[in-house]
Amino acid sequence: MQRGVTKRQKELVEIVYKFIQSTGYPPTLVEMGERLKVSSNQAVLDLLKSLENKKLIKRDEGEARGLQILPQGYAVIGKTPLVRVLGATAAGPPIQAIEQNEWLPLPSGYEKFENVFMVKVNGSSMIEANIYDGDAVLIKEQREYKSGDIVLARIGDDVTLKTFIAKDGKIHLKPENPACRIIAITEDTYFLGKMIANLGKR
Repeated sequence: MQRGVTKRQKELVEIVYKFIQSTGYPPTLVEMGERLKVSSNQAVLDLLKSLENKKLIKRDEGEARGLQILPQGYAVIGKTPLVRVLGATAAGPPIQAIEQNEWLPLPSGYEKFENVFMVKVNGSSMIEANIYDGDAVLIKEQREYKSGDIVLARIGDDVTLKTFIAKDGKIHLKPENPACRIIAITEDTYFLGKMIANLGKR
């Protein structure tokens, strides 16, 4: 066990892990309290704060289930990190994202990555980048992007995987298939993350 981590703290990390694994989403304060056998939300909050301070978990304030285990947290409980599968993304014309509550073990070599999720590819517009229909790709959330990055972009209610191009003062999303059209970047376009790995068929 990591130095300075109490049995109670480890117990809560294990509770969060098992809950995500069995339900597909993190537990609420009440659900954690029930499993810890405490009736006070404040007691759970204090425990979560101590885990945050030790960089074992990360919380998103204001979200009932805004909780994730960080790499050090997985190390404390001796488990392989889990990655959320967010659904399908288009490697073709943009398609509506399919939200789903599924978590899978993070592949070997990517255990130390934070803020990552997985999506399944639908379509053939990225075949010249060796991204094929049915592949699972690993996406990392980030704030900055450079020309040539393969990005997951939301356009209104739709999501697509394309190469971001910034050239001569102009920007667009480029498919890696000459049969497909370039997509203009508008005020409705938002980048969800950068592809860091193609995990193939899973």
